[in-house]
Amino acid sequence: MTALQLWATIDRFEMTEEGQELAVLVFDDGQQLVVPRTALPWARRGTVLRVTLEQDSEAEQERRSEIERLQRRLFGEAEP
Repeated sequence: MTALQLWATIDRFEMTEEGQELAVLVFDDGQQLVVPRTALPWARRGTVLRVTLEQDSEAEQERRSEIERLQRRLFGEAEP
């Protein structure tokens, strides 16, 4: 499977009411993504980022298994 690559520019930094600093990324099509500033400690306004999206089938299966386990527990079904 091929990964999808997108480019975004850090437009600005904002502060939440709780005091958490956020980075606002703007993609080429104008869409925005807000991430904690701690995820990008080296970045500054104007930094260009390449964002890669790829499927993680192993993590997906692990999460599905965990959800099934929680559902069985919630609905009182016996564990296999």
